[in-house]
Amino acid sequence: GSISLATGDSTTNGATGDVSITTGAATGGNGGDITLTVGDGNTGAGGAMTLTAGKTTGNNAVGGAVTIAAGQASASGGTGGAMSLTAGAGADDGGAVSITTGLGTAASSGTMTLATAAGGSAGDSGSISIVTGNSATAGATGDVSITTGEATGGNGGDITLTVGDGNTGAGGAMTLTAGKTTAAADVGGA
Repeated sequence: GSISLATGDSTTNGATGDVSITTGAATGGNGGDITLTVGDGNTGAGGAMTLTAGKTTGNNAVGGAVTIAAGQASASGGTGGAMSLTAGAGADDGGAVSITTGLGTAASSGTMTLATAAGGSAGDSGSISIVTGNSATAGATGDVSITTGEATGGNGGDITLTVGDGNTGAGGAMTLTAGKTTAAADVGGA
């Protein structure tokens, strides 16, 4: 059977109610977990999970935000919680991961920022790695493509690669290396 947890609709000038699922704070132990699990499919597809913020029809209003944040570790020696976004494995093809900013119907689409946080007082900032997986016995590895869109009535977008300055050490290096091949009759990448 189905389970529905819902608040009622509001009247003309009222807000709808909130839904809050919260575990209590711990004293001397671990905080409680919240687990949302979708059932497996037998002869059909597995169940889907959808997390959607509310839209708005008000003028100059903003649609609801979706925030997923890992927990902080504020005590000495602690490490903040990790976050992992992984598509499902497949007996044939694995699942895809798509991250897309919102469409702007009358103005600009949303901006995407992929960044690591600044380093602490005695640490480095985090690294960013964009890597395709290794291939199996008779397959090619995936490509990495960085492309700006075509412009209609404006300038084409730029691609800028900039290496950071050094303060008390050397400035960062930039290396572009084509792939080698171990095949006897083939040529290394150009």
